[in-house]
Amino acid sequence: MNIQEYISSGILESYVLGNATPEEIKEVEIYASKHPEIKLELEEIEKAMNTYATQHSITPPAHLKEKILGKIVNESQTPANEKEAKVISLYDKETKIISSNSSYWSIAASILFLVSAGFAVYFAMRSSSLTNSVNDMAKANTALSDSIKAISSNLAQVQNDMTILKDPKYKVVELKGLKVAPESKAMVCWSPQDKKVYIEIDKLPAPPQGMQYQLWAIVDGKPVSEGMLAMGTGLHHMEDVGNAQAFAVTLEREGGSPTPKGDMYVMGTI
Repeated sequence: MNIQEYISSGILESYVLGNATPEEIKEVEIYASKHPEIKLELEEIEKAMNTYATQHSITPPAHLKEKILGKIVNESQTPANEKEAKVISLYDKETKIISSNSSYWSIAASILFLVSAGFAVYFAMRSSSLTNSVNDMAKANTALSDSIKAISSNLAQVQNDMTILKDPKYKVVELKGLKVAPESKAMVCWSPQDKKVYIEIDKLPAPPQGMQYQLWAIVDGKPVSEGMLAMGTGLHHMEDVGNAQAFAVTLEREGGSPTPKGDMYVMGTI
C-alpha cells in the first residue's frame, strides 16, 4: 500500500467528519495502528478542524438564556392566589336586611362579574407571559440551529480545501505583496492537467466602495482575466486556464476590467 496515496485519498477527512462507512472506519483504524504516518495525519486533521470550528462558531447571546430561565422560575414560584382579584364587599354595614329581592340579585351579579373579570385578567397575564417565554425559546433554538448549519458548512469547506491542497496534481503558487501593499498575501492552487484554478486571499486590504479585486493569469506574457474575487476565507474557484507562467491580483472597478488598469497588489510566478 502507498501510504501517501492513501492519505491523499480523502478517506481520513471522511473518517474525522463521521462520513466514512463501517468498512472504511475499520480500515482506517487498522492502518492507523500499523502506520505512524497515518495516525499522525489523523491527529493533524482533527486538530485543524477543531481549531477552525472554534474560530468560526457562533454563540447565542448569554442574556437570552438567563432571561428565559428567569421568566420560567418566576412563573413557577408565584402563587395563583396572589393575582386573584380583590372583592370589595358591597354590603352596607349599617343595613341588616335587604328589603328587595331584585337588589339582592343585582348585588350578587355585580360581585360575580368582578370575580369573573379578575380571573380573566389573571389567566390572560399568565398566557401572555408563557407565550413570551415560548417565543424567546424559539428564537434561541433558531440561533443554535443557524450556528450548527454554519459550522457544518465551514467543516465541509475545510475538507474540500484540504483535499485540493493534498492533491499532487495541483501546484501551489505564493502571491507576495508588491509596493502598493507589501504586507498583502494570497495563494493560488493550479492544476496544469485539469486547468483548474483556486485562490485563497490571505491578507488583502478591504477594497474601497465601488472597487473589487480581480485575478489575472499571465499566459504567453499577456494577462488573462480569471474572474473577480469575493472576500472571505477558504479556497475560491476561479476560471480555468492552461499554460500560465504567473498569477497576479489588481484592484479594479466593481465588475472587473477586460485588461488590468488598477494597482497590482500581489503577484507570484510558477
